Amino acid sequence: MNTLNICLGHVSFPQKYLKHVDLFVSPNVLGGPVRNAVVPDNTYGPNGHALSEYGLLLWLYKNIDVIAPNYSFIRIFQYRRFVSPVHVDGVKSTNGPWITTIQEKDLQHCDFCFDRNVSEEIYNSPVNFQGGVLTQYANNHVLQDFLNFTNYLIEIGVFSALDACAFLRMERFVPACNVGVFRKENFKMLYHYIEKASGFLQSPIFVIRDGYQRRSMGFLLERFHSFMIFQFISQNLSAETFGFNLMLSDTPLVSSTVERVTN
Repeated sequence: MNTLNICLGHVSFPQKYLKHVDLFVSPNVLGGPVRNAVVPDNTYGPNGHALSEYGLLLWLYKNIDVIAPNYSFIRIFQYRRFVSPVHVDGVKSTNGPWITTIQEKDLQHCDFCFDRNVSEEIYNSPVNFQGGVLTQYANNHVLQDFLNFTNYLIEIGVFSALDACAFLRMERFVPACNVGVFRKENFKMLYHYIEKASGFLQSPIFVIRDGYQRRSMGFLLERFHSFMIFQFISQNLSAETFGFNLMLSDTPLVSSTVERVTN
């Protein structure tokens, strides 16, 4: 086996299919036979919840050599979201057409999506947004956050002015890009930059949001993460191998987590 399967989330993966999980990383304790690393939101301060799942992923990045010393790849999935290397029959989401929804019972046909022997990275499904990612962000989140975040990346030297222009102009985006199969060395390089970008959380211009927007830092890091994936591909650090975004849902209308989950 060359691949370690790591599940993220505040809820367990379906009990009947825990064979696919080697480690849970969660903000709260999850019962069951699988190892569980608990990373509370306040690990990153009083506003740590704004990182969403990136708080869990940053912890994983810092500990990956201890957790997976003999693995070449790590597979990241969530309690209800994962990537398939091939098309799977299902129902397209009505509020995220890049997502294929399946019911829990259909997991019996998806063992290959959790194969512990892989030969390549697999990224989540890319999407082209009319008007670009900046417009998509403005329509769904707070545009000022995106602009301030971009300026922060210039200030700390992660972006040049031209990098920032490319970031603001990008049209192609990988939603839920932290889900997929990653070569361990590439995962470490990606999160080296993501950790630097996450410092925006401590910036005096970071604004804490309420409700759905409380995860603003996670939304921003998701866009940055997606941008860096395309940078890796353009630099031949990764192959352009995209899979299919699958979501466990009883309906085509995919719900979003709004309330904060605490112990």
